Amino acid sequence: MARMAKHTRFLGLVAAPFTPFRANGSLNLEIIPTYARFLQRNGVTAAFVCGTTGEGASMTVAERKLVAEAWLNGAPNDFPIIVHAGHSCLEDARELAAHAEKIGAAAVAALSPYFFKPRNNGELLAFNIALAAAAPSLPYYFYNIPAMTGMSLPMKEFCVAAATSIPNFAGVKYTYEDLPDYEACIRLEGGRFDMLFGRDEILASAWARGARGFVGSTYNFAAPLYMQIIEALKAGENEKAERLQATAVEMIQAGLSIGASGLAAFKAIMPMVGVDCGPVRLPLTQPPAEMLERLRAILKEIGFFSYASKA
Repeated sequence: MARMAKHTRFLGLVAAPFTPFRANGSLNLEIIPTYARFLQRNGVTAAFVCGTTGEGASMTVAERKLVAEAWLNGAPNDFPIIVHAGHSCLEDARELAAHAEKIGAAAVAALSPYFFKPRNNGELLAFNIALAAAAPSLPYYFYNIPAMTGMSLPMKEFCVAAATSIPNFAGVKYTYEDLPDYEACIRLEGGRFDMLFGRDEILASAWARGARGFVGSTYNFAAPLYMQIIEALKAGENEKAERLQATAVEMIQAGLSIGASGLAAFKAIMPMVGVDCGPVRLPLTQPPAEMLERLRAILKEIGFFSYASKA
């Protein structure tokens, strides 16, 4: 079942997959092999599973293990899987990290505890030292997402400290808008750290700061659009890249405009592109049919289906 991790740096688009659920809320693991091939075929280079988009905090430890195993078993061998092991309970997080190592994940990541929050980088570092040690052979990424954890600390200081105290520390999944701090992390020690950027709506801005690996939810259904943005940036066609980025923002705003939570709206787009991941779990609520009809109409009006991922 296990496959050896070969990647220590991730480039291009890394999708944060939705966890497929059935109508009754149970896991629908059978769809994952098709889902993985769909992502790869549309230009996605890896997957970051059981994170925010995957509703990891709404699953039991046992369920998260099953989802991680399904991705490792169902994805093509050349499609790396990063497993999110973050949890507010350290021992649960360590169990998830050790499991990710056992099944052959490419890397493990974890967000900050989000109930009893670290007050400073020292406390955050202590938690991560203990967590990363549970999967010593895997590259370890801290998942910085202040909007969800309520914990905002300078990542430059954290990276410097983690580099000398976490042997397998690889970098940060940086889901925050503090671009000066992000760039400072990129520049540390000659670019030593793999800084995966996690705000889809400002990918082009992060590229200008040095980002080359991106983790996001909208790459699930609009990877071809972001591939065009990256190609334009590589070619130095910055005005074209900004126009395409504006298109991505318009698409994101469409999902946010219908009255549902962003995650629920984005997950509901997946059946429209041929991969039905089912509903969201409480406390998130599934958008009603009329809301989804409005979302489809808005997406059609803005031309989404011309650049959407294809099944």
